[in-house]
Amino acid sequence: MPARPKVAYGGVIVDVSGRVLLREPTHHYGGYTWTFPKGKQDPGETPEQTALREVHEETGCTARILTLLPGDFSGETSRNHYFLMLEAVPGAPLASHDWETAQVRWVSPEQARALINTTPNRKGRTRDLAVLEVALVMGRKLGLPGL
Repeated sequence: MPARPKVAYGGVIVDVSGRVLLREPTHHYGGYTWTFPKGKQDPGETPEQTALREVHEETGCTARILTLLPGDFSGETSRNHYFLMLEAVPGAPLASHDWETAQVRWVSPEQARALINTTPNRKGRTRDLAVLEVALVMGRKLGLPGL
């Protein structure tokens, strides 16, 4: 029987003007140019706690969860679940991010699509574009401006 893929949790963070926060993994780890923060659970964490921790560690952003994005978004090494998140303090400077991230960038949804499309990892690129589209649909349903 094949091993079950690990589960990771992450977030698509938006701000009050409808921008999306993307991260550039250090050395484009895993073939990703721009992607969303995510990671595996620490013992005793809920999925929400994991997602919020990973978002803060990998982007420096403090966010709050709005809703779970429907769907199971598989990557190369894990099944991924994402939450739509809102920047907790509008306009607050981002804290330092960890070594896994080279840089972060607030971008429009159109810019997010273009940046994600530069990822050479085809499966990861396809997944991240699907995650973005689901997040934008959910954001519009919640009445978020700019989406």
